[in-house]
Amino acid sequence: MGKKPVTFALFGAGTRGELDLGYFFEKLHDDVRYVAVAEPDLHRRKMFVERFKIPEGNAFADWRELLEKPKLADAVMNALPCRMHRESTVEALKAGYDVLLEKPMAHTPAECYHLADVAKKARRKLAISFENRYNAIYQRFKELLDQGCIGKLMDVTCSEHVGYWHFILSYVRGIHSSAGDGNSFMIAKGIHDTDLITWLVKSRASKVSSFGNLSFFNPGNAPAGAAGRCTDGTCAVQATCIFDAIKQYCKPGRASVPFSLLRGQSFRTYIDFLKNPRFRTFASIISRDLDKKVVLNLLKTSTHGKCVFHAGNGVTDHQATSIVYENGVTCSFSLSAFSAMWQRNLDFRGANGEILSKDFSGKLEVRTFAPPRVKKWAVPYHGIHHGGGDEGLLLDFANAVRSDDPEIKSSTAVENCIESHMIAFAADESRLTGKQVDMAQFRRRAQEAAGSLARGRSG
Repeated sequence: MGKKPVTFALFGAGTRGELDLGYFFEKLHDDVRYVAVAEPDLHRRKMFVERFKIPEGNAFADWRELLEKPKLADAVMNALPCRMHRESTVEALKAGYDVLLEKPMAHTPAECYHLADVAKKARRKLAISFENRYNAIYQRFKELLDQGCIGKLMDVTCSEHVGYWHFILSYVRGIHSSAGDGNSFMIAKGIHDTDLITWLVKSRASKVSSFGNLSFFNPGNAPAGAAGRCTDGTCAVQATCIFDAIKQYCKPGRASVPFSLLRGQSFRTYIDFLKNPRFRTFASIISRDLDKKVVLNLLKTSTHGKCVFHAGNGVTDHQATSIVYENGVTCSFSLSAFSAMWQRNLDFRGANGEILSKDFSGKLEVRTFAPPRVKKWAVPYHGIHHGGGDEGLLLDFANAVRSDDPEIKSSTAVENCIESHMIAFAADESRLTGKQVDMAQFRRRAQEAAGSLARGRSG
């Protein structure tokens, strides 16, 4: 008899939980299954229930209602908006659920430590959705590094170019546009990089400094005659504007990057692109109904239809961070909105060689000094699904949930992901204060504040 599938209740049936992860829940049906959902939007909830055949009575408008019922699943997949992560995860853990939580796990350093403490006391398994650890290119990268092929690791250079089109989708016009409530470009996006680097370096950070600004997507750079909203019909530059929302959301299949840059994609990427119309348009970010009239109506009322220069975005559009790790490794990390394609360049340099990678392009290379050799690998990347790492993430977490041994945990168990968050939060503190952050002091302050949360003095 095979393994029983691990059952999940989904908190938040938005793009991440329903579309991105939903693809793998369908693919991995024998291992993981959605059996309940909490989603406030009635249309989304009904569509989710129909797609995943959720049992009658297991669909709720609020996650609190779900938790009031006798336990409905083995685990919770928490894909709620970030501001809701801490409270909903705390209550799910206390209700006896293991939890796979979307990043960032919380919006303050103290809340991160608090969540880890709650999971430990509840004797539940809590993991964070850092899917990049499971991407084929980084799994191979880690193998090479662990083999010692470049000798003692000395320094790291990482640059994540998120793509101008992705930045305006998710940040300028999207859910991460506000700089309030602990949100930032670093916390929403750069935290993937701080996690990947820290996982590979195998050390805590000792010092962090960072610089960055919102330099372009603001009213001062709006062209003369630009309207406040792309749907107004009065914009003098709409015909030539590369940021026009109507072009971006209402042109299914329209490539956001030149086809010549798409050569590193896996065969599966092209199959998924052709088979599922929701993967061929940015409109799927804002609506399951891809009818042009429906999308246009949403653009008339939501932030997604606003001019990028008048959208009220408050997060930086480029940031440079320096990290010194306790084991002596130094790191330079650049996060930028200004690129044609969404790609991470990750280079590790050691005393006897270097490992170089470009994930979207599927390029991995090792250069050794003695003997002088160059080896290259092509590791196809799934550009639609963040490289495809969600599959490994779900299977790893499911295996941990199946085990009765509390010591068997997934790679992204919460205690393995705290440092990634601390570095990202410290980078923002440094950027805002103009001062270098001592990480030992930073952690101590966060842990003390977490103690206050545990005692109920801060909610």
